[in-house]
Amino acid sequence: MIRIAALLSILLTTSANSECWIVTNLHGYGAMNGDRYEFTKDSTEDSVFHVTINGDKSSVYESVSGIYPEMKYTALSSNTMVGEYQSGGGITVETWSITTDKKALYSKVMNIPGMQQLTSTKSFVGDVVGTCNQ
Repeated sequence: MIRIAALLSILLTTSANSECWIVTNLHGYGAMNGDRYEFTKDSTEDSVFHVTINGDKSSVYESVSGIYPEMKYTALSSNTMVGEYQSGGGITVETWSITTDKKALYSKVMNIPGMQQLTSTKSFVGDVVGTCNQ
């Protein structure tokens, strides 16, 4: 009986710590080296993201294109994660945070010395339109 209770406790804790949200309509501002770092309106309104926050198994999947980024994500809490990708001396860092009022907060910083015109920062707010089927 104790084993069953322990197993149920582990299963319930694992499922409570793993969440996946469907995010659309990301919009906000970005500043790129190629534009002299002037902030301009930016968006990914045609994209649909599945944001999974689950420890070191956290991920982002863009369902329209079918792309999983090569980024390694780590959960910081049950509703916030950070991702990083390094290549060729450059680095990209993303944050995703899901709010209780069904909004997604997203930021991205790219610092790519070899392709300086792509060095940029973005800050977006999007809509959480549902949860994923896991």
